[in-house]
Amino acid sequence: MIELFGDKIFGFSGKIVNIDLSLQKISEDPINNAFINLFFGGAGYACRYLFDHIEKDTDPLSKENILFIMNGLFTLTDAPLSSRFVICSKSPYTNLWGEANCGGTFGPELKKAGFDGIIIRGRAKHPIMISIKENKVKILDAKEIWGLGIKKTRTHIKSQSEFKKAKVLCIGQAGENLVNFATINAEGRSAGRTGMGAVMGSKNLKAITVQGSSFKPKVALLKSFKCSIKKLITYLVKANATKVLREFGTSATVLGAYATGDLPIKYWSKGRWSKINDISGEKLKNILLVRNKSCYGCLIGCGRIINIDNEKYHAQECEGPEYETIAGFGSMILNNNLESIAIANDMCNDYGLDTISTSGVIALTFDLFNKNMIQSADVDNLNLEWGNADSMLKLIEKIAKKDGIGEILARGSNAMGKKFKIPKDSIATINNMEVPYHDLRFCHGMALTYAYSPRGPCHTTADGFKVFRKENEVDFSSLGIKKIKMNSNSKTMVKNIIKLQNYRSIYSSLIFCFFSNPPPSYICELIHGLTGVEFDVNDLLIFGERIFNLKRLFNIKMGLSPQYESIPKILLEPLDEGPIKSMSPKFEKLKKYYYRYRKWDLNNGKPSQKLLYALKLNDLTF
Repeated sequence: MIELFGDKIFGFSGKIVNIDLSLQKISEDPINNAFINLFFGGAGYACRYLFDHIEKDTDPLSKENILFIMNGLFTLTDAPLSSRFVICSKSPYTNLWGEANCGGTFGPELKKAGFDGIIIRGRAKHPIMISIKENKVKILDAKEIWGLGIKKTRTHIKSQSEFKKAKVLCIGQAGENLVNFATINAEGRSAGRTGMGAVMGSKNLKAITVQGSSFKPKVALLKSFKCSIKKLITYLVKANATKVLREFGTSATVLGAYATGDLPIKYWSKGRWSKINDISGEKLKNILLVRNKSCYGCLIGCGRIINIDNEKYHAQECEGPEYETIAGFGSMILNNNLESIAIANDMCNDYGLDTISTSGVIALTFDLFNKNMIQSADVDNLNLEWGNADSMLKLIEKIAKKDGIGEILARGSNAMGKKFKIPKDSIATINNMEVPYHDLRFCHGMALTYAYSPRGPCHTTADGFKVFRKENEVDFSSLGIKKIKMNSNSKTMVKNIIKLQNYRSIYSSLIFCFFSNPPPSYICELIHGLTGVEFDVNDLLIFGERIFNLKRLFNIKMGLSPQYESIPKILLEPLDEGPIKSMSPKFEKLKKYYYRYRKWDLNNGKPSQKLLYALKLNDLTF
């Protein structure tokens, strides 16, 4: 087994702050070298720790649940696109593995202060905030900012001289109100999906501020590391993805996804829409863009800062909508008003709502209304005819405040289905969570990505819709990943997905941005330069497979079984028009191949004992 660290630690600071809010106790834990040697940092490290401390009967919103904020190996080094951090816990939305990935500046600032992560347990008696300045950690009263949105929370905190230069991580009203899919925001960037904001709110924790300057990561082979960084930067500068993302952000994907059939329309039921150009990335750039925004150490700058100012909608200097948000509040409900989509995004960011789940449950509600399965009286007398942007915005507010119909919507699509007796096959969720906006009828491998993602359906767990396309520049052939037809139901498709899932597990643990896709050997060279340990592509896949199966074990411990890993018919029903007309993945066939190649038991979903021994996971029992 490869040992990244022995007596010396590179990259990491070596300390994690451990805070018990019930006891008002603050301590420092040394980083666990054994965990790093098996799982790197980030989500892999967090999952290994939480596996030992969370049980099947742990209520995600109880004081017994633990919230873990964790950096990666490369955070604060000069390696580009490595400033992201993760927030992990047991999810209140799925009751399974909860993981949110976030960019910006908070992660590097935390490491500057001398900490690799923050463990938060217990529950404060009243609203509080945590202040971290260099090595000093304090618990402070936060009654004054409880009830504020994320923007006002951040502004209020930074108006105080001692926090003027702090990086602020906080929740909005959705997290305070324990909305199942509430997010956590860090300096304008959102840690979405799986309801980590609700976990933070359940602990009466409004915000965490971080200020640091003293710590700098140690590098084992500085000259080698600098050469590897230069090589990666050269690749990224030349990459077409860098140029497109810099110019349009992820909204660049809208027209391409529509042309290929990847973009869902009218709650997954249509393949054509005449108004698609009205919500394109090109239009966003032309009418809304003020400037780009970059995460720490990023040379792409995919973030959008926009102004919205017309006779109906107004918002100044706010974050622009990403592809998923445009799809969810746009094509999914036939809303071609780009300004209203941008306002919806701004509202979700300020309340602290995940835009995929929020738009997903709203789109379901629109669908039910237009099929006469619910009436206006059922939704607080709103008119939910397709394309009604004003009603969409009112539903966002109701969800955040749990007002009227919002109380049900705040529990998600399946709760809405249960309330109105809607068949599960008509609801686009897997493991209780709304599916992202990449149609699995376009890339059939996405059926496996969504069904077996550890945190519920997640397109970044294995983005085959991008990586497998012959036209795409990403080349992961050294991993054994082949370019393949998107509608393939072959063994090659299954093997591709498995290898990509394993590799992307590395990304959430090192941690790297998913927009950085150099040849995998470049990542090996960075690891070698930073740690001094020789590392090859096969080692990457072993680490990735270990991390992916660790999360699988966590979920099985929480009660997951194969019966929950099904795909509703609404996502499999072939469309009668558009680029993917008559196409549908053969999920049961793919599933059998998947279990065979994963070496999982078809009956209970568990990895085989032989596999667990090979991956050094055999000591995990429950």
